[in-house]
Amino acid sequence: MNIRLKPVWIALALATGAAQAAPVHDWYLGAGGGWAIAHDLGDFSQDVSKDATAITAFGGYNFTENLGAELGYLSTGDWDIAGNDFSSQGATLSVIGRLPLGDIFSVFAEGGGYIYHVKSINGGDDNLAPLAGLGFTAKLHDWVDIQARYRYLVRVGDDPDNGKINSGTQRWVSNISAATIELVLHPNRTVAAIPVAAPIVAAPPPAPVPVDQTFNLSSDVLFAFGKAELKPEGMSALEDLYQQIVNIKPKDGSAVVMGYTDRIGSDANNQALSEARASTVADFLIGKGLPADKVSIEGRGESNPVTGTQCDAVKARAALIDCLAPDRRVEVRVTGVQAAADAAPAAVTEPAAEQPAQ
Repeated sequence: MNIRLKPVWIALALATGAAQAAPVHDWYLGAGGGWAIAHDLGDFSQDVSKDATAITAFGGYNFTENLGAELGYLSTGDWDIAGNDFSSQGATLSVIGRLPLGDIFSVFAEGGGYIYHVKSINGGDDNLAPLAGLGFTAKLHDWVDIQARYRYLVRVGDDPDNGKINSGTQRWVSNISAATIELVLHPNRTVAAIPVAAPIVAAPPPAPVPVDQTFNLSSDVLFAFGKAELKPEGMSALEDLYQQIVNIKPKDGSAVVMGYTDRIGSDANNQALSEARASTVADFLIGKGLPADKVSIEGRGESNPVTGTQCDAVKARAALIDCLAPDRRVEVRVTGVQAAADAAPAAVTEPAAEQPAQ
């Protein structure tokens, strides 16, 4: 493989690797100037100027950030061979393979052809020469690049058959190098935005849910009639109550234990009994784990009866005790706040089944 054609293979390799790249649909225009050297003109005469001014103009289209195609004009200038001018100009058509080196810089390789027309002392000729090139680009703005490019053109000359040098035909044929500095405009290019996930904004924590729940327990389940000492089944009922309070998880919560009696007996005795029963329940819950400074008691005596007047016609003591059983109760009111994640409907404990007073 001719080492001078390696850029063609580089361009093809970059173009092949571009198959998976996202399309950019970027077209561009450019122009530049520089130097052209005809490497082989010295073989024709000792009086040769091998350097000339190169001029280029071009337009192209980038299908992806790695693959593009370009059509342009290239003049390799005028050379003087023993007082005679030799010049070439024509159209270039090439495939561009590009490798970005970050947000600003990139390198590229190109491979294609140079459809040229030459003028010389022998007249003119049109032909096609292979073209290979390498370049380096720097982005100055979304719309503007500056780049340096080197191209190698294979056997450009006035020999219709691309005759060999020193063939005796007096035809001029040479490999040409052209190095140019170019300004490139991208009218519709925007910086390819890297997809960025929308910032995750943490939702504000749900507002705490207020807790205000009252548990109602029958005194006849908790205590013997007229007593303030817990019965075994009363302890079991309070165990269940404590677990229900724990399940609510009240933050900064408090509990008020309120004792009630029926209307049998004196007001003073009923007040004292209601306070004693409230204190017994509060002590039990504190013993299970409720903070003592968050638990208070209230003795309500025979106030707020739930039976109303339904027992007024009952005269027998045993029957009256049974009828007034709903009035003998202990209520535990729990207040506080609860995290929304922990909130769940909690049923108010129904009054425990009344047990006939013994």
